Amino acid sequence: MVLDKKIALYERDEEGKLIPQERKLVVDEDDAEQMKYKDETVKLVPMTRGEIKKLFSNVGKDATNLDKDLDGEIILKYCKDPVFTEEEIAHLKPALSAAIVNTVFEDSGLDMKRKARKTEKDEETDFAKN
Repeated sequence: MVLDKKIALYERDEEGKLIPQERKLVVDEDDAEQMKYKDETVKLVPMTRGEIKKLFSNVGKDATNLDKDLDGEIILKYCKDPVFTEEEIAHLKPALSAAIVNTVFEDSGLDMKRKARKTEKDEETDFAKN
């Protein structure tokens, strides 16, 4: 069967803008603060492949170097409901901020936990070689 474009492309409105989708927050189950948000949802638009490439070319190859300012930019651009202002983002609880960013990444096809585990494994391998 030939692939249907409707399942291959992100859904867009008549103006060509991505349509926000409701997603359950992705939380780190080892983080008690993030677990408070386990059943909460947000509406967001995913990052496109081009935006992902641009993001990681700006921060380098190590995705664990993402800082709070970048988290704020991601939340402002991709979290559509609730909408947070720049001032509100400056006062967001860190656990919630991390959960929203993790949700954007996962919805965009990035598995940050897997990337972090791979980075740790690479460090262990490098250490063992020395």
